[in-house]
Amino acid sequence: MHLELSGIKLPNPSQADRNIPVASKGHCTAYAVLGEGEGYRVQAESHLELCNLLILNARLDVERIKEQAKFVWKTNGRTKAHFFDALAFLKCGRRIAYTVKPERRTLSGKFVEEMRNITRHALEAGFCDQVVLVTEKDINRVDQRNAMMFNAVRQKDPEAEAVALEVVAGISGSASLRDLTIKTGMAARGYRALIRLLRSGHLVASTHQVISPETLVQFAGDAQ
Repeated sequence: MHLELSGIKLPNPSQADRNIPVASKGHCTAYAVLGEGEGYRVQAESHLELCNLLILNARLDVERIKEQAKFVWKTNGRTKAHFFDALAFLKCGRRIAYTVKPERRTLSGKFVEEMRNITRHALEAGFCDQVVLVTEKDINRVDQRNAMMFNAVRQKDPEAEAVALEVVAGISGSASLRDLTIKTGMAARGYRALIRLLRSGHLVASTHQVISPETLVQFAGDAQ
């Protein structure tokens, strides 16, 4: 249910199965809004978790994300529970659970054995189709920066997007975002609309780089 104030829709609440502490002395905590349009709130118990959530949010194959997803199972007559840091629901129907930890925390044999056991139960129970361990080594900084930019253009601008689509339909090969923005005649609105086309996969960058006005882009179909 949305609360609407002066035409502004507030984001949907977090679907997390537990709330993280509001603050911590040992690490950062973060709150963000992901998704499309008004989106939905998410919580992150560390900067690394936030980076993972943003990158998942930017993936074209991800439909939605649930953070702090609770998995419950029984072993030897005892009920146990584990909270995965993220559960990604893919458009194809698969579900991938993510455990996010600093590299130094994964070096313990006890941790590895514990996660192997939890993974086995999670897969057998059908809770998810795959479990992925993410450390800082798995966070690509280019993807992270671009994911932050894509999330910043979450709100639709149908008028500007229609103009941007008309402009990019006329390009042959690659063109810079700066040149395309000028052709839209809509300044910042035109630039944001072009970034949304990158977010949706209609446009792709010619090289893997942090997106900027100088980035060369082309139609996704032309890049295949």
